Parts: sequence; structure tokens; C-alpha cells
Amino acid sequence: MNINFPALEAFYWAAQLRSFNKAAERLNITQPTVSYRIRELEEQLGVPLFLRKRQLALTGEGDALVRYAEQMIGIARNIDTNIRTRNPSLPTLRVGVVDSFAVIGLPRLLDTLDSRFPETRIAMTVNTSHDLAEQLSEGLLDIAVLSTPPVYENIELELLGLQEVAWLASPRLGLDVGPVSDTDLLRQRILATPAPSNLHQLTTNSLKGTVHLALRLNYCNNLNVIVRLVEAGSGIGILPVRLLQDQLQRGEVHVVETGLELPMQEVYVGSNRGSKLGALKKVNAMIRSISTELAYCR
Repeated sequence: MNINFPALEAFYWAAQLRSFNKAAERLNITQPTVSYRIRELEEQLGVPLFLRKRQLALTGEGDALVRYAEQMIGIARNIDTNIRTRNPSLPTLRVGVVDSFAVIGLPRLLDTLDSRFPETRIAMTVNTSHDLAEQLSEGLLDIAVLSTPPVYENIELELLGLQEVAWLASPRLGLDVGPVSDTDLLRQRILATPAPSNLHQLTTNSLKGTVHLALRLNYCNNLNVIVRLVEAGSGIGILPVRLLQDQLQRGEVHVVETGLELPMQEVYVGSNRGSKLGALKKVNAMIRSISTELAYCR
């Protein structure tokens, strides 16, 4: 499932302004276009996002999605600022990060890069580890934060730390903390990022012996959306525990034990061995400092 950003943006402004018409005015598009984009998003997610009464209101799933839509729009603005408003004649530093780091540390990283390299154009990419590693290998990126990436001969990897992953679910689903059988898991909607992502591989490997039980696996290429759907009780999934740390502490989600220990995910800072940018060591140090400060890794 590929979440369409214009559709998510239309949803966000309709939710904020409580009106499809006002959202259309805000985005400078027609009201039918807003309606179409939101309907498309609802069909992709398989849940209603609005109660279409006299006054527009959010469903529980819609309310759960708002915060992550806001974060994604904020990230898009930061990226847009760093690309559009810079002098294109300035030197460019091309940085990639996985989506989990984007959620937690990208605003801080962008601010730090702007401060330390004011005369440099920052080109930021948020993607999966596999895609980022491929772009690093092809020389399209200079440095990237990667989670358990594939190996390329021309990419130098330095371990940033380890990240815990677990099956996470909302208490409203009624799943025991554990141990839970595969049969119980398969009664739920299971959410994962598409292949060849690490979360997809972890999920299918965990349940590979039970595929014959009609696996309800739903794909979404946006980790933020998956997190919000899990929090809303719309499904379960294997996710980095750090992403839902606050929700875990508040009891809004819990870890589901299955009896199968999930491996810690290795997070690296990768760089292209052929890059001649002298700033890469400094950027590496920035990433490590931000990761430590925000407890992104262990």
C-alpha cells in the first residue's frame, strides 16, 4: 500500500479545519478533489476517517492518524525548505535517513546541519534501508542512517547502535501480553512495510510456518501510518519499540510476547567509499550525538 502524500495532506487540513471546502481553499484545489483524495486514503487504509454528519468529525482511526500526518507534513516542509530556498550553486550534502530516524531525529538533524554548514545545500532523503543503501552505492547519497542494510562493497558501514523491535498492539484488541500463539496473532490485521524492508522480513519470518492459516498481512510503505494504526487498535505489527516509547509508558500499547525472540536491529551510519566530501566525519559525529541525545539506539 503506497500512501499518497497529497491525500494525507488533504485529510490533515480537512481534519484541522473541519471542512472539505476550507481544506480545498487552503490547498488551492477543488472540493471534489479533496473528497476524492480522502476517499482514496480511506480505501487504502480500509477504515473510515471521518463521520460525515452535518458537522465534519473524525472517527477514532482518523483522530489517531492526525498527529502522524502533522509530523509528515512538518518533515516535508523542512525538506522543502532545505531544497527550494537554497542557492543551487552552493555545494550539496546528500543525506539519507530511515523513516524511524526521521520521526525521532530528523528535525534536530536538519537544524544542526543548517547551523554547522550554512553555506551548504542540504538534500535530504527519507526511505527504506534497502533503497538508501542502493542510492549510496550508486553515488546518489553521501551518507545515510540505515537499519540492518544489505551489503555493498563500496559502502562503508559504522555501527550506530542496536534497536529493539517487538510485536506491539493496543489493549483494545484484547490480546494477552503473552505468550500469544501464532493462531491468535493471525486473527488480527497484521501491518508491515513492503518487501524487501526489514520489518517485512521480520514479520514473514516470524509467521512463515503458519502461512497456511490465511495470513492477514497488510502493507504500508509509511512507518508513521503503521504506528498510528497500531496505536488506534486497527492492527498489530513488529515495530521499533523506541517509536512507541511514550505510548508504552502510558499503557496505550503493549508488547505482545509470542515465545519467539526477535533479533535486535543493527543501525549503521553508511557512507560511499568514493565520496571525497571532507564533512562526512563531522556529519557522522552529529548523527551519533543526536542518536545518543534522543536515545534512538542502545
